[in-house]
Amino acid sequence: MAYRCGNRYQMDLMPLSIEEYVGSDNPVRAYDIFVEALNFRELGIEINPDKVGNSEYETRSMFKTAS
Repeated sequence: MAYRCGNRYQMDLMPLSIEEYVGSDNPVRAYDIFVEALNFRELGIEINPDKVGNSEYETRSMFKTAS
């Protein structure tokens, strides 16, 4: 059985940016642009960066991961 060997000098586990592993022609980019264009206030979603309490995930990021 072969062994999987790691690199002891590897500094990062993942690429530093999503841009490095999602191609410029990937269809997910259209969805990203669509979500960025949404007006959450018109949809009845309040985004208040000064809200007190436990932090929550950023609304646009949650829309992007829902699909």
